[in-house]
Amino acid sequence: MVNSKSRKTGIVILIAVILVLSVVVISAADGVTPGSEQDPIVTQSYVEQKSEQIKYYIDSLIAKANGDNAIQNQEIAKLKAELELKNQEIAKLAEDIKNVSAGGSGRFEVVEMQNNQILIAGEGAEIIPRSGKFSAIYGANGGLSDITSAKDLKDAEAVINNHMLIASRGDGRGVKAQADKSFLIIKGTYTIK
Repeated sequence: MVNSKSRKTGIVILIAVILVLSVVVISAADGVTPGSEQDPIVTQSYVEQKSEQIKYYIDSLIAKANGDNAIQNQEIAKLKAELELKNQEIAKLAEDIKNVSAGGSGRFEVVEMQNNQILIAGEGAEIIPRSGKFSAIYGANGGLSDITSAKDLKDAEAVINNHMLIASRGDGRGVKAQADKSFLIIKGTYTIK
């Protein structure tokens, strides 16, 4: 009987070991949720879920890029408007420079006058008679200033060559040529009659 008892005990132990191993294997298999990261098999629902997440991410990036483009387009339009204003300012300044240059630049200009021609100086004009004969013309508020002689010239007074004359106002003061081929240099605005 001992043999049969030990045989029965061995069979019971063997069955117990098989049962314990079966429980361990079954519980390990139940621990993996289908579609989870531990599941080696990917299901269609998992793929669709990830596909929707990727699509949402791409759509959000596109929307952000479009929003950035709208902001950039607004900035570009603003900069274009500012550029147009600056171009208008530049054009106005160029016109002002042209007008100043036409009316008298920062340089002296040689002027040839014939007998009895009159040069009316603009405000601030500088005149230096070089050759020939000239007489002063009185303006509404006074005459030319001969700064070389430190005096004001009277109407019809003879002007000395190589003296610097300044017209402090543009009120009709100037010089009249008293000989053919009289030359002077002038800086500033003037008109010849």
